[in-house]
Amino acid sequence: MIVAVVQAVLLIAGTIALFVLQRGQDRTLAVTFLLFAGTIVTNVDPLYRWLDPLLGGSNVVTVVSDCLMVAGTSTLLWGVAKAVGAARPWLRNAIVVSCAAVVVVVVVAFSVLDKPATTTTFMLDAGSHPAATVYSIAQTVYLGVALGATGLICVLRLREARTTTDLVGLWVLVLGGVLGVVRMVVVVVMDLAHVTGDLDRMRSLALPYDVTTPGAVICVSTGMLLLVVGHRVSRRRRTRRVDAALRRLAPLHERIGADNAYPSTEDPATRLSRAIVEVNDGLRRTRAPLTDAERAVLAEAESALDSA
Repeated sequence: MIVAVVQAVLLIAGTIALFVLQRGQDRTLAVTFLLFAGTIVTNVDPLYRWLDPLLGGSNVVTVVSDCLMVAGTSTLLWGVAKAVGAARPWLRNAIVVSCAAVVVVVVVAFSVLDKPATTTTFMLDAGSHPAATVYSIAQTVYLGVALGATGLICVLRLREARTTTDLVGLWVLVLGGVLGVVRMVVVVVMDLAHVTGDLDRMRSLALPYDVTTPGAVICVSTGMLLLVVGHRVSRRRRTRRVDAALRRLAPLHERIGADNAYPSTEDPATRLSRAIVEVNDGLRRTRAPLTDAERAVLAEAESALDSA
């Protein structure tokens, strides 16, 4: 239970941090944290024992939390793909369709199996039923494949990391993907061993399961946070560079820049772009020579705009 509480605290804190850090931006990763937090929090033993009887005492909380995890893993894959520039319409459609299919299989399998009364060890108590095996393997394979795909996307984007924080976040997500795939294999073997009565094999895999399950959650959560923080750091660096370029370009713009009567704006990149255009327009109109220092300032401004 201690591990579950630690994960719950991490995810709740991460959810709050992401909703603050991603204010005014795409919040897919923040929603992922929220869904993961819902999954972990509802599985904290005291809360589960209190909540499940309110819903009929047949472990409905288990299927709800598992569906939240499936949904959270789906938004994770899509959010990471968007964060690293790998989002494609076909990927979004594949995620939506596969997520919906897995949720349907999980809910149907849960509805037909012989459910024990409220228990915090659901698969240990119900795992001998074939429907429980289908219930577990369907979501486990989906989670493993989604986490593995997330890790693969991150591997392919390592060279595009803009900051050290980005790079570390990508590597941590890769580790989370590896742990997710290992967990998938472990859980599938455990489920098959349970349903076939090979309890010794099932018990022998308890330690790998206990390590890979929280390990995958913690690595994925940490990686997401680092990606968001890395993007925030990168944006601040670009903004500072643009502001500095604007200040250095101001004397040249004042001396030679044409007044193109642009509407006012507070966006630094837009202001820099307009200033560069007006300086170039002024150069073409007046044919005034530039000093080496002024040429360097103009080139630096153009470089800063490209990075923005």
